[in-house]
Amino acid sequence: MSLTGTTSTITLNDGTPAFRKALPQAPAGFFAFEAAGLQALRDFGARAPQVYEVTDNYLIIEMVEAKPAHRISHPEYTFGQELARLHLESQQATGPHQTFGSLEGVHHWFLGGAKIDLQPTVTLYESLVVNRIVPLTQRAVDAGRLDSAAIGMANALTEQHFGPSEPPTLVHGDLWAGNRMVDNAGASWLIDPSCHWGHREQDIAMMQLFGGFGPEVIDGYEETFPVADGWRDRIPAFQLVPLLVHALLFGGGYGSATLRAFEQTLQGGE
Repeated sequence: MSLTGTTSTITLNDGTPAFRKALPQAPAGFFAFEAAGLQALRDFGARAPQVYEVTDNYLIIEMVEAKPAHRISHPEYTFGQELARLHLESQQATGPHQTFGSLEGVHHWFLGGAKIDLQPTVTLYESLVVNRIVPLTQRAVDAGRLDSAAIGMANALTEQHFGPSEPPTLVHGDLWAGNRMVDNAGASWLIDPSCHWGHREQDIAMMQLFGGFGPEVIDGYEETFPVADGWRDRIPAFQLVPLLVHALLFGGGYGSATLRAFEQTLQGGE
């Protein structure tokens, strides 16, 4: 879910190969948000490209040589363990007073090409529903991309629809298969994040949205940091934000998919 820009391979002054992403007239803070997310992932032990330079209009990061698609044998179980450790270690580091939402020092937030609201909040419900699901629903309806019935559904969501309470967790925030790379050594890397403090089931649900991850990922995850009972039933609830962004940006079948996710979420909470 990215804005249209350009990418290129460059060489730094010291001879280091690097990857440059550019977007002329990028929204304020667009690349700073991505850079902060990459650094946060690295801070908590995830494999993510190092940031070499960030400006208003471009980002230069470490070059990761990905395996050709036909040669990839995904280390799914190991990736599941690594994702679980990222979630566990970040959750343990937050302490009892950490808020949900934005990383520290970041003031503009995006999911792909859509602006989202990650103002810090005390509860997950405020961050996920009040600040994102309800406003995104209204924007999609106003744009003619989503049936107006979705507004009532968004306002009917409660804290119970998102499962047992957990401390904030650092989430990638946009973990579809295209944002996970496998290098020539078979190691998984995380790229193009929409990082913030959220609920770890956001990443798990996002991995189920478009496919591309084998069941061994969940096996590895559960062995390392088991998810609360009923997590599969909560997948539609935690897919609402990315579905709403897709409906807003692209319309088409994403509008009906969003309505189905609302219906499944509300039926599951009855």
